[in-house]
Amino acid sequence: MKFSLSMQFCESAILFIICVLNGFSKAEQPYTVKNERLEPFQGLKETAFDLSDLKIVGRQRYINGSVTLAEDMSSEHFKFQVEIFSSPQGDGQYRQLPMGVPRTPVCEGVKELYTKLLEPSLVEGKNTDFPHVPEDGLCPIPKGQYFVKDLDMKTDTWPNQIPRGLLKAKLTFFKDEVDVGGSYVIIRVEDRE
Repeated sequence: MKFSLSMQFCESAILFIICVLNGFSKAEQPYTVKNERLEPFQGLKETAFDLSDLKIVGRQRYINGSVTLAEDMSSEHFKFQVEIFSSPQGDGQYRQLPMGVPRTPVCEGVKELYTKLLEPSLVEGKNTDFPHVPEDGLCPIPKGQYFVKDLDMKTDTWPNQIPRGLLKAKLTFFKDEVDVGGSYVIIRVEDRE
């Protein structure tokens, strides 16, 4: 029951992560979302999750590039977390929001969150070569370099209320509780005109 409630909280929080990976929003929400910046970071001792090749390109601000997993990721050793920060004035003065994704075993997170929120936009063979995640999950997550091409997230399932201004998400992966890489993703959320 505790894990189920935690996953429900994670599902709500992961909607902000979707913002992180979104190009210009096409959904009829009361806001628009635009990628501003990606700031990947290396792990403390090693980098097992590398987003340094991802770039924001074009007018639509699509995400292109690749993600590298240096080794197979099982829940026995790997977890991830997401922290969300807001700068309502857009001046870079961020405050942490009371939401996010607590440290979650990687396979459970992929099964519960990736399949519901990201996989509809990341289609194997179309705009990524990351493997399809079956209903019973994918574990371990296989090592490799996976491309992302013209990533434009569908926003029709996003909440109507998202803080305006700049949002910054810090996605961090951990191996045996030690930081092994991640990225800050900064987006701008504005009222639709």
